[in-house]
Amino acid sequence: MTPNDIMRDVRLARLRELEKETAALKAELARERAARESLASHFSLALAAARDAERMPSGARLEIVDGWNVVIGTRRLSAQARRARRSRLVAAMRERVEADSGLYAWIVFDGPATDAVSEADGRLRVGYTGGEGANRADRMVCDYLRMMKVVGLHFPVTVVTDDVDFTKKAAALGAAVKGTDALNAKTAAN
Repeated sequence: MTPNDIMRDVRLARLRELEKETAALKAELARERAARESLASHFSLALAAARDAERMPSGARLEIVDGWNVVIGTRRLSAQARRARRSRLVAAMRERVEADSGLYAWIVFDGPATDAVSEADGRLRVGYTGGEGANRADRMVCDYLRMMKVVGLHFPVTVVTDDVDFTKKAAALGAAVKGTDALNAKTAAN
């Protein structure tokens, strides 16, 4: 083996090390970008909900719905069935808000809106937390409940979910919690 061969092998070994480091850095960068996008979406949705809360009249009540918990629960559904149940949930909440002048509602879904957009329609807000991973809607709602305390917004809040951990967190932050049974019945296929 000549000195040139040794140098070439050393350079190739170093190149392989650099390629591994580059791949690791690219993966880390992708994770950081996803986290940043999720936080940006989380922050935007939180600001919109905070503006809604500031405009709520005295005596108003807010019902926050854990969207996918109602739509999916523990069922395995096709994408088409999820879309249909999500649409029925939004329609059912719109009916409830229209029937009760003191009720405001916020349906929060984990993840990006793939075929639906965040919307605000009078006293009903439908929002998507963005990003990837589990429990983003739960975290968003808990952050919102904390924010309400910090800025001094006081009105009754009910969280609709069957998620045991989320129920405990929401109750600890002062929200009343009720199960999804009534909404599940309205979102089931007719």
